[in-house]
Amino acid sequence: MKILILKILSYFILFILIISFIIPFFRIINFDELKIELPYYFLILGKDEELEHSSRTDVIILAGLNEEKLFLLPIPRDLLLNINGTERRINSIYEIYGIDTLKSEVEKITGVSIKDFIVFDYSIFQKIGDLFAPINIYIDSDMRYQDYHQDLNIEFKRGYKQLNGEELLYYVRYRDSSGDLGRIDRQKNVIFALLKEVENAGMQKLVEAVSMAMSETINSFEITNLIYLYGYMRNAQIEFLSFPYIIQDSYVIVDQNKILNIQNTLKTFEKSDSKDRNTFRILITKNFSSRLYNFYTYIFDVWKKPGYQIKVLDTTYENLSNQYSYVFFKNLTEKEKEIVHLDLKETFGTNFVELDNKYEYFELINFISENLIDPTSYDVLVVLNDRW
Repeated sequence: MKILILKILSYFILFILIISFIIPFFRIINFDELKIELPYYFLILGKDEELEHSSRTDVIILAGLNEEKLFLLPIPRDLLLNINGTERRINSIYEIYGIDTLKSEVEKITGVSIKDFIVFDYSIFQKIGDLFAPINIYIDSDMRYQDYHQDLNIEFKRGYKQLNGEELLYYVRYRDSSGDLGRIDRQKNVIFALLKEVENAGMQKLVEAVSMAMSETINSFEITNLIYLYGYMRNAQIEFLSFPYIIQDSYVIVDQNKILNIQNTLKTFEKSDSKDRNTFRILITKNFSSRLYNFYTYIFDVWKKPGYQIKVLDTTYENLSNQYSYVFFKNLTEKEKEIVHLDLKETFGTNFVELDNKYEYFELINFISENLIDPTSYDVLVVLNDRW
């Protein structure tokens, strides 16, 4: 589960990185002249052709956007489909039959019409890295790896490094005892480092980046479409959907009893599950260190409000200032937010800053995932300081 969550986030943040190249152009573009029909559905596909020696899509995400929400539906790569009488795993369809067949099969499953797609390969890290180099990366342990077959020679010492594009590609491809988890985590680190470089880049470099992103990925997007999408996505409420599948005779297949609910959710942007909205799932962590008491015990001693399922992560999150307490809401109405806000304030005696920055959100859920917790299972994420 953790690997799946991190892969989804890595490729989605990479998509955000690419469209962030065009942020500075907002002021000179009239959005009223950009006409794209909503809802808008597109595919995000990820592969590593050189390392995996194939073009199989390791990550397949269907994204759906309307005026307020962005749905992300990860599709299991081992999902078994019947293509012209032949059983194939869905991650092989792009390589064997091409993008049109893959789009068609996903449309059959989900019941929506897919407008665009984008395919990433890891090699894009080298090209974007060279453009914005040097890229500042902290390497937390010595890295040494040699593979003569792939002409791969990696040797980095622990500490802060300034990497060029080729070194950046070596860094994200490096494999150690942590396996895929470590590789995905390094990919995330690079994406965030590149985002920081993009924020300080000049217009000429951003123009080059836009051209590179459009030419070095396989995609069907028009640049104006990307600008339009970003205009909605930067304020959209992101929701992860769970693909309905069952395992039958060791094969992953579509759960026909539940797929209609997902189709309806994708079309209406309203979840059709029967979850009791009077019960909120809340995860609480902290942004301070203290040995004076047990954080876990403290939370359950003071929390008296009914209608909550509480999970405590007794690990310090250091990416937000400890001057404040923070809350992030997911999939809640404004009325439900008011209820939770009030209960938090009455319980802890402090105000909470609501997080709405997407990058801060990605960093927080990555922190939670690294602690072996699925952040998508919770309606509310809380980062508590020690000023109660």
